[in-house]
Amino acid sequence: MAEAEQPIYRQIATSLEADITSGKLKEGDKLPSERVLAEQFGISRMTARQAMRELTAKGILVTRTGHGTFVGQPQIQQTLTTLTGFSEQMEPLGYELSSIVISSSLSQADNACAAALKLTQTAQVHRLVRVRLVDGKPLAIETTEVRADVAPGLLDKADFSHESLYSILRASFDIVPTTAEQVLEAAQASPDVARTLQIKAGEALLKLTRLTFDAQGEPFEYVRSFYRGDSFAMKVNLTLGSPKNQ
Repeated sequence: MAEAEQPIYRQIATSLEADITSGKLKEGDKLPSERVLAEQFGISRMTARQAMRELTAKGILVTRTGHGTFVGQPQIQQTLTTLTGFSEQMEPLGYELSSIVISSSLSQADNACAAALKLTQTAQVHRLVRVRLVDGKPLAIETTEVRADVAPGLLDKADFSHESLYSILRASFDIVPTTAEQVLEAAQASPDVARTLQIKAGEALLKLTRLTFDAQGEPFEYVRSFYRGDSFAMKVNLTLGSPKNQ
């Protein structure tokens, strides 16, 4: 549909989004009130409100009760098509990546991890807890557990605040991540997670739980991550199944 045929509120939303994309409006900038926008564009306040709501629904704007509407943090989108680690996911998107290692240890697997990796209750795993940052801002807190018996000494092989775990697994242990099962769930930030991700307790999160298999079909890695709900989206590409299921 041509721009001239679009509803007025959508044209205004497109114009505001272009100002944000170009950098004219930056993250954290406060937008004019509905009244000011209406006067600026020669539209009704209702139309201005519709335009703002459209951008808020897309996560481009955020509304703070009693304070106004602001340009939100750019949302990072991951497409679920291939199995990659965090570094491999983000680098092609042009972001500056970094990680902070919260803890790294040889630990006993908890019940969920032991069940997923088919381990006994006394089996040990390499547990690596990291905060993932994009352009210097915390995006996720990630707990990765790798079977200790398949990668002895893993945590001593590299500085995992800079190195890719998958790269070290390939180079040092000939472990190639081949397939994975991933579950996405809505969650709320606990006080500890909120503090780490610099958000308020109770804010929306996306919880990702992944079980990764090697080339022989054996599970070797169990990952539990919490992503900021205002900064991350998961895109899934689907294809139509058998005609009989249409």
